[in-house]
Formats: sequence, structure tokens, C-alpha cells
Amino acid sequence: MVCGLLACAAEERDDGQGTFSSGLPPASGANGTVGGSDGGEVGDDGDETGSDGGGEKFDVGAGDSGPDSADSGDGVDCPCENVLDGIYVLNTNSPPSVWFFDPPANTFTEVGVLGCSPPLGYTANSMAIDREGYAWINYYDVNAETGKMYRAPLSDLSACEDRGYTNTPGDWWLFGMGYATVSAGSSCDELFIYKSDRYLEYPNFSPGGAQLAQYDQVSDSLSVLGNTDYPVGELTGTGNGQLFAFGPVDASQAVLVELDKDTGAELENIPLPGLDITNAFAFGFWGGDVYFFTETFPNSGTSQVTRLDYDGNDGGGFSTYNASAGIHIAGAGVSTCASFTPPG
Repeated sequence: MVCGLLACAAEERDDGQGTFSSGLPPASGANGTVGGSDGGEVGDDGDETGSDGGGEKFDVGAGDSGPDSADSGDGVDCPCENVLDGIYVLNTNSPPSVWFFDPPANTFTEVGVLGCSPPLGYTANSMAIDREGYAWINYYDVNAETGKMYRAPLSDLSACEDRGYTNTPGDWWLFGMGYATVSAGSSCDELFIYKSDRYLEYPNFSPGGAQLAQYDQVSDSLSVLGNTDYPVGELTGTGNGQLFAFGPVDASQAVLVELDKDTGAELENIPLPGLDITNAFAFGFWGGDVYFFTETFPNSGTSQVTRLDYDGNDGGGFSTYNASAGIHIAGAGVSTCASFTPPG
């Protein structure tokens, strides 16, 4: 989520089922790649796929249902197409672009520049990635308090389309978003939206005042599910049906919460001491851990990566993973095809 409100040739990989073309340049050692194992502290997941960060990455875009997910069990299957097993991030340095973050290698690789054409005054804000290889992006106009939804194929980000979403005046114009599967056994997912209109109150946040909704991709409208406890939030989901929010308790404290997908109620609360959401914040769940993207300092224009060892397989804890990504990350998206347990 960006808060400019304040100042506001394809690499082939093998997943054991065949060789697939990712449509991206190599994840390290190639033009358009920044970061790397010397950019910060590499944790357990990097070691499991090779200490040099060059471990194998699944291409989950080959028509399967992802490395961890199962079929829905009800005869419905939602295969994965044109997505890689990792975290995609939205770089809002001009021009806005999408990059691929490879957690084990600790590298960022540019996928392409977004070809969305929002009206003058709109800013790219949040992003979600679906199973069909599309990036969904929220743009907003802070002065008019209006928001738009765009969709762009990862294979050709220049082909970005306005979905025609229209918000109620002054309501549901700035939001975080993420996909989660319908249930732990499903290969189909849903897009969730976290209302973050109250960011205008930064830094004088107070609890509550926000809501969770489900986004209908056919009608491009939303259905409110329930109230949430935090004024602003980003979302990420998993292939086993979990949905998480990352946002502020107040101006100096951030929190990770698991949400009930039916009501928005809080299921789990993990304080994130010392982590400031800054002017741009995003996160993604991958390989059993949570990766947070926040500015190195407010208005720096460069983001850092902090990792929470959520599954505890490296002893737990919260640490700097990459001190400087070299790009300004305002949104992040993980498809529900991606690994939600440690690889290897």
C-alpha cells in the first residue's frame, strides 16, 4: 500500500512434473535484478534450496494446482497459469512496475512496466495476484477520494485494463487486497478487500473503523463481510485457506492478524515491535514465513524486507531479511498456487 498521502529470453525451470517456461529473466545474475544474499540476512528457507540462493523455483503456471494445494474435492479445479512460486511486488517509482521477489534467493527481478492509464491524479496503491497469471491493482485519487481497479496479465503488463469498478463517493476507494483459497482443501480462491480509507488520519490512528469485503470479479463490485479492528490494512492469503492482514495498531505499532474470511473477525494476533508501516507497506506469506516490505525510513523511496519465521522452523523470530530492495514497494501479491509450507 502506498501512502503518498503524507507528502504525500524466458528461463526454464523444472518442478518435477516437466519443464516449463516462466516468461521471466533469471532470478539472479541478470539485468533488471537487484538485491541478493548480500542485501540482508537470509533465513531458513534460503538454506533449504541452496546456500547460494540459486535453488530450484517452481513454475506453478503450467496448468497444475500448485505445489501444496489439493483439488477442491467437489469436482471443481482451478489450475494455475503463468505464475511463479514466490511473491510479486508493486514498485511505485515512476513508471510503476511489477517485480518478482524470490524468497530463497533473496532477489528482485523486474517483470515489466504497468500499462495502466488511470486519470490524472491517480496513484498505484495495492496489488493481488490470481491463479490465472493476472495482477490486480488498486489506483486511487486522494483529493477526490475515488478508487479504481485494474487488471494486467503478468505475461504482458502493458495490456492493462480498467475493470470499471466504481466506489461509493468517499468510501472504499483505498484498499489492501489479497487472494485466499475457499478452504484448506480447495484449489479455487477468492479476492478479499480491506477498507483503508482512514489512512487520511495518519498518524492519528484509532482502533476500528475499517471493514473486510469480498470482491466479485464478474460484476466488479464488493460485498462487505464485517468490521475489522484496525483502521488500515494490507492482505495476503494462502493456498490452505488462511487470510492475513498487516497494519497499524496506532502510529508507532504494527500487527499481523489472521482474519475470519466470513466475518473479518480476528483469529490470531502477532505484535510486530519496531516495524513502522511507513509511507508504503506491503507483505506476503510464502514458504511458512511472512515477508514484510516497508520503507527503509519514511519517504526514502526504497524498501526493506523483514521476515517473520511464522512456522518456527528456524527458531521463530523477526529479523531483517534484505536491508535495501532498491525499489519502492507499495503492494505485494502471492498467488494461492505458491508454496505455503517450506520447500525442500
